[in-house]
Formats: sequence, C-alpha cells, structure tokens
Amino acid sequence: MTGKIHLVVLFGGQSGEHEVSRTSASYIIDTLLTCEEYDIYPVGITKEGSWYYYEGAISALPDGSWFESGPIAPATLIPDTGRHFLYVERRDGIEKFPVDCVFPVLHGSNGEDGTIQGMLEMAGIAFVGCGMTSSALAMDKVFANALFDYCNIPQTKWRWIDEASWRCDRENVLSEALEGLKYPLFIKPARGGSSLGITRITSPEEAECAFESAFKHDRKIIIEEGVVGRELEVAAIGGYETPFLSPVGEIIPDRDFYDYDSKYKESSTSKLIIPAPLTTEKLNEIRQVATRAYQALDCYGLCRIDFFLTDDDRVLLNEINTIPGFVSISMYPRLLRSAGYGDAEVLRELVRLALVRDKS
Repeated sequence: MTGKIHLVVLFGGQSGEHEVSRTSASYIIDTLLTCEEYDIYPVGITKEGSWYYYEGAISALPDGSWFESGPIAPATLIPDTGRHFLYVERRDGIEKFPVDCVFPVLHGSNGEDGTIQGMLEMAGIAFVGCGMTSSALAMDKVFANALFDYCNIPQTKWRWIDEASWRCDRENVLSEALEGLKYPLFIKPARGGSSLGITRITSPEEAECAFESAFKHDRKIIIEEGVVGRELEVAAIGGYETPFLSPVGEIIPDRDFYDYDSKYKESSTSKLIIPAPLTTEKLNEIRQVATRAYQALDCYGLCRIDFFLTDDDRVLLNEINTIPGFVSISMYPRLLRSAGYGDAEVLRELVRLALVRDKS
C-alpha cells in the first residue's frame, strides 16, 4: 500500500461501556497521531446508535463533550464490497473519505461481540482485532466456557441460567444453580465486560439480589466459584497461529475483586507486578494454556487472557477479552510495554495485522 493509510476509529457505542470506549479511543487516537502514516477519521456512535464523524479536539472524547462541542456530521459505512468509504453528510451534499482499515474501539455489546466485525467482514473492509465468530464466542461466556470445557482447558467451576427460567421458577432455579458450588461465588452477565453487573456473594441469601443485578445487563448470567489465589494476565498480539505473548503480570486488587473502578479510574491503587514472581515451570504452563485458549477461540490481532493461580498451584483460565481497555493505566499496553514495545509500535502492528488478515 502506497501513501497514507486511511483509518476509521470507532468509539462510543450502545453498551454499558460507552464511557470506557471514549477514553480508550482518545488514548489510541492521540498515540496514532504521533505516527505520520495515517489519516485518522474519528467516528463516534451515540448510546442511541447514531454515527457521527468528529473533527474536533480529541481531548473532548473522555468526558463526552465531543458531541456538544463538535464539529460533528452524520456519517456511515455501508456493507458494500465495492464502496469502501466513510460517507459524511454535509450541508451541501455527501463527502466521501476512502477507508483502508477500521479500528473498532467498542467495548461490550454492539462492538466487541461480533456485530460490527460481521458487518466489516461482509463489506470486505480490513479491521483491527478478532473476527466475527471469535468475538461473539469470547463475549458470550456461556459459549466460551463450554468451548473451553470441550477443549479440556482448565477453568473455574461454573453454571448458567437464563432470565426466562428465572422469572418462571425462581426457587427451583436458584436451588439448582447454587447446588454443590463453593462460596464465594461471582454472579456475572454472560455477555458483559469491564466488570459491570458483577457481584460477589458469600451466602445463598445474597444470590437473588445479585441475579437481578446481572439480569439488568443480560438475559443470560453465569455463576462461577470464587478462587482463592492470584490474578494473572497475559497480553497477546499476532495472527491466527501462535501469537506473541507478553510477560505474565499479576494484579493486586485494591478491593474484593478487580472491578470497573480498579480498571479505569486513575485513583485506583490496584497494582500490576510485571513479571509476576512465578517459577519457570508455572510460567511455561500459563503460556501454553494462553496459546491453547487463543487458538480455541480462533483469535486474531489482539486479546488479553486472564488467569487464576490457585493456592494449591492450579492454573485456571478466567476469560479472554478481545478488545481490552487501552488507557494509560490499562493492563494490555502495560504488559506489552514490559516486553519492550511502545504503545505506538503496538498500534502500528495491530493495523498491519488487520491489513494482512486474509493473507495470513
């Protein structure tokens, strides 16, 4: 490819992680602006689902003032393989910007769950990150956990329930869901992210309230046994086969569990230790499981792979996040920095991988 790469960065979106997306996109765009090879087109998606091309200061993204301060114009991409353009509605007509690649910085539903990836795949537009199927599987913890069980990838003991069954027969569903599980338990939306809607419970009496909280975010929820042990993370970047894996990092949360505020608030006192103090044998085991999980979901481009190391020295997969947070304190860039890769270098590589996806 000659000349500049025309890159659309999508941010915002119709999910509970809209605010996180704006912050990640701000950091990503600011970093990419230090690179001379890109023409960047920021496109914000409102919580109502409207798309706008934004031409103002990137500093207005995190607090949401971009929409009021502008300038903005209605914009869209269309799933037409012959027209790779960003269409922007001006007062005097439609302006077209060529599109070589899309960087979806859309955490959560309608962005990280395969929806936007499917549209871009249909249009034949290159995009950063995992494809439609792997994005959808990773986002839906019921499907992901079932696949990991099938592949004999060790993970925490879990169950799931759907809201319709819960509404019809709470008492029996509650009893069956909790039977044989050891407390504490974590109640989670099946298709959520950034720890939204997650509750830690220590007794059956707390379960009903926790279920209701999770059902506010999804019609399916999962129940997982809590793990007494250490929280570990690995950043992955690469193609379909064997990705590059960062050193293993260990999270020391500043509260009962690593929640939304711990991940995204600058005031968080959670610590990340890189590299995690582990034996060579245990490090190798974690890296092997990370690669197996990455390949099981057919991941591509980037993801963050989270683990538990139990007090009896068992490695358990927690989850795979296909569009991890990318702010200054986020674990994904920090883990890759520890491997010697600057943020701009990482983003360049993600765009490069997007452009060669069909050739890999």
